[in-house]
Amino acid sequence: MQSRRRFIATAALASIGIPRLLVNAKTPSSSTACTWSDDVRPTSIAVVGDLQRTSDAEKIFLSRSDNHSERSLILNTIADEKPDMLLLLGDQVGTGDDDDEWTYFDAVMGKVKDARIPVRAIYGNHDYGYDKGRCIRNFSERFPYQDEHGASVVKLGSIALVTVDTNIDQLSSSEIDRQTSRYKKWLGDLEEDPEIKGVIVAAHHAPYTNSELGANANVISMFVEPFYNARKTRLFLSGHVHNYERFLTGDKMFVVTGGGGGPLRSVDTSAGRRFQNDGYRSKAAIRPFHYMKLTVGESSLKAETKFIVKNTFKTGDNFSLGLYDHGTR
Repeated sequence: MQSRRRFIATAALASIGIPRLLVNAKTPSSSTACTWSDDVRPTSIAVVGDLQRTSDAEKIFLSRSDNHSERSLILNTIADEKPDMLLLLGDQVGTGDDDDEWTYFDAVMGKVKDARIPVRAIYGNHDYGYDKGRCIRNFSERFPYQDEHGASVVKLGSIALVTVDTNIDQLSSSEIDRQTSRYKKWLGDLEEDPEIKGVIVAAHHAPYTNSELGANANVISMFVEPFYNARKTRLFLSGHVHNYERFLTGDKMFVVTGGGGGPLRSVDTSAGRRFQNDGYRSKAAIRPFHYMKLTVGESSLKAETKFIVKNTFKTGDNFSLGLYDHGTR
């Protein structure tokens, strides 16, 4: 008899039109792995956070919607636009040790994989579970070119991307120390690299947010402080909060973009909100599902956030950041 978890997954997939066969299929790792190449030099980068499905408990007890159509619309649109790469900000799935969740992920990412768009990803809290070994296996099968915890540095032409694992409760003290020292070294090495004009850091948990989840003190001390002290760092991306927020401090931008399909959460928009350096102002406490488009230029990094409004995309926010000029060093 199939387990209750597998039964629920089968019923859910059937209800949204994905063949039941997918649930029981043992997909070879070669077909689950996302594309990557070390010679990627993107001028266009799509960014999506929190693709996770809504859990049965959330739907039953909290009346939260599943959002399959929005999730599919975002990923299929990205596949059609075919950016030079896609960055996933964690919580790819609802539970990282549930193989059925990853089967759904493989299905909904189908057009992206068919388009052979290079993908990088980081761990969200939902990408972990009770069986940590299975979580790492499932993640590594999809993203085999990254560290087992998704922490990495990659040069992308004139910019560099540094990804970190902010799930501190899932890491041993030695893993925390190793990641912290590597992160500081990566930023230091990029400071001295004459080819690099800008650095993007990607984490799952938001260092700054006006949501009820609150700012993450560990992320601030471990990752934001070195980010502030580096000259070339420009953009700090995070998800976790299923909403859109943007904060500006000097020439450093902090963006929370968690609108990939997880159940939306509200943020405080009142005059008494905790962080008032928010660069994106909206009276709406809940912003639409969305993804970001980054454009890398010779001297600037431009961003456009595309909100889903009545089943189509409209620009919800945009901004530009100047890159580091080695001539003024």
